[in-house]
Amino acid sequence: MSPITTRRGTRIALGAAAAAAALFLAGCSTVGSASTPSASSGDSALASKIAKLEKLPSSYPIPSGTISDVSSLRGKTVYYVPITQQSPQFGVTQVALKAALGKLGMTLQVCNGNATPTGISQCVTQATSAKAAAIITDAIPYQEASNAFAAAQKAGITVLNTDQIVDPDAPASKTLGYIEAAGTSQMKAVADWIAYDSNGKGSVVINESTDSPASVAFVTAAQKEFKKVCSGCSVTINKVSSANFSLIASSTSSALVKTPGVGYVVSEFDQYLQPTLGGVQQAGKTASVKGVSGAAQLSGLQMLSNKNFLYASVGQASAYQGWADADAVARMLTGTSGADLPEYTIPIRLFTRNNVGDVTLTNDAQASGEWFGPKDYTDSFLKLWGVS
Repeated sequence: MSPITTRRGTRIALGAAAAAAALFLAGCSTVGSASTPSASSGDSALASKIAKLEKLPSSYPIPSGTISDVSSLRGKTVYYVPITQQSPQFGVTQVALKAALGKLGMTLQVCNGNATPTGISQCVTQATSAKAAAIITDAIPYQEASNAFAAAQKAGITVLNTDQIVDPDAPASKTLGYIEAAGTSQMKAVADWIAYDSNGKGSVVINESTDSPASVAFVTAAQKEFKKVCSGCSVTINKVSSANFSLIASSTSSALVKTPGVGYVVSEFDQYLQPTLGGVQQAGKTASVKGVSGAAQLSGLQMLSNKNFLYASVGQASAYQGWADADAVARMLTGTSGADLPEYTIPIRLFTRNNVGDVTLTNDAQASGEWFGPKDYTDSFLKLWGVS
């Protein structure tokens, strides 16, 4: 396993979800071919990048440095607060986190943030009142509940913020840590695949989530990548949000109708796949538009496998995220890392109609982490912790 360098805090992550079962009832798209086009001599570097993104990694990145005296963690409680439990990605992370904490003798409590500042603050306050040892948030901007987070830290509770941009007004400290997930790398991979698949001439509509600063930053990274690798591509941004979920289909349809020669529509997260597809259907473009998504989970990959609308989808190792979260909390609570956590790299992988047939599309396979590398990464963490 490759070691990960240490630095003060980390940057960003992502919150996402999988499409509803109704997606599978929408029928199959008939756009073009399921195969990625052959690379010309000018595409060779991009072709190599795509092949690497599609390939199953041979290992997971495991942090270096053992954790001392994990016995002091036994009996402690950790609260996990996802921005919303409607997102299947967080469910995968939650199960893995519970298993990892159990190996450390710790228990997990889950509180649904309900995608509102009020709900998030109530969860953090609940954890503080319960005298939890730590609070792990997922896809929640620090400023959504800054007063509650400050109160928790004042009470001696460790806070680990994941899947978000680091708040410059709340830098990493001994009581506040950040873990970067893979939002930026996922959206850059989306741009790379479209650039390659379109032979450098794609007209693209991206449904950008405005739910948080991080989700906007991910799409900004994609725009920069398009400019770098696809000067002949045009990109139109259609802003969507969970708060206006019912309007996504109509806004997608409008954006597609207004975009000349549109060939691709990107759902930033699987959470928005159903209304994105609905918008494509409303616009009458199911035969001419290829669907692409980020934050792929099981239902999205099943859709890809069924050749229903999706041609490519990028996902992150949500189960590994749970173990990385447990490792970070253990380091903070034992004082192993001080204010400096390892730079956790959450693996991503590009799934296309070319390689999805090699993926076992079951809940057990998703939970094991085998989509992104060997399943023995859990043993590597246990070795760092000195437990079995």
